[in-house]
Amino acid sequence: MPCFGMILLLKGEILLPAFYEALTHKDPSFPVIFHLDFLSGTQGGVEAAHWHEGIELLYCMEGAALVMADREPCRMTADTLAVIPSGSVHYISPDAPEGCRYYCLIVEPALLAESSFSFQTVRLERRTDDPLVLVHFRRLIEEMAAKDKYYKEAVRGEIYLLFTSLYRYHSLPGSLSQGSRQDDAVKSAILYLRAHFREKLTVDAVCRHVGFSKYYFCRMFKESTGRSVLEYIHYLRCAAARNLLETGKYNISESARLSGFPDVSYFTKVFKKQMGILPSQVGREGGTSPQDTSRNW
Repeated sequence: MPCFGMILLLKGEILLPAFYEALTHKDPSFPVIFHLDFLSGTQGGVEAAHWHEGIELLYCMEGAALVMADREPCRMTADTLAVIPSGSVHYISPDAPEGCRYYCLIVEPALLAESSFSFQTVRLERRTDDPLVLVHFRRLIEEMAAKDKYYKEAVRGEIYLLFTSLYRYHSLPGSLSQGSRQDDAVKSAILYLRAHFREKLTVDAVCRHVGFSKYYFCRMFKESTGRSVLEYIHYLRCAAARNLLETGKYNISESARLSGFPDVSYFTKVFKKQMGILPSQVGREGGTSPQDTSRNW
């Protein structure tokens, strides 16, 4: 992924949104992803479910959003911090008319390798407004914005202090589960859909791939991702089409066909529902889809 967003894999001419985030970093010694995001409160503001190895912290600046991680909801509001555990399938949706503006921090285990913090076993509270935690996140924001000399060292220090407060005052009894068969099936399905979304897919084929009955799998997929299997396929195709349109090399018909839509009129209808704008508006001033931020989900 570019430093500030979801990885976009190039396969032929099509940019594919990757929903397992194997995060890459310009500086391997500083494995931190940090950026400001915005989710619109209008239609199309929900991001796609995904997961990664790093622990993710979301600091809400204004508005509200619902953070779903492994089917467990957590509502974040202004001046609160939401915690997304390592490896959990998660997505974020706006939960206020004005949407939600928030900072995202993803810390890879390598950054804290020499500490006693355990991403894989210790359970943390999913939400906190503890001033002892928030003060370090705010200082981190300031350091990342100013980028003064030795700012990476300062950021590392704030991350250590932030996690010290989280683990000291906001850890929960018991250990994190290592992932159920249901979680593994959802992750496997997401990877399968990403690899084959341009093809003629059926729900039955996805169910055969993961080894679950159609009724049970469709229900648990919707619980985990917030979308039905068909809606998820539509999102993947529309995201790929949007990326093609943004290159300026393909017209609407070509983008639709290369992304798995044989019918342009149907593509236009689905694109408007998924992206919140018409395909013809992509690239125009004011034509950014509602879930577009510095993260390209």
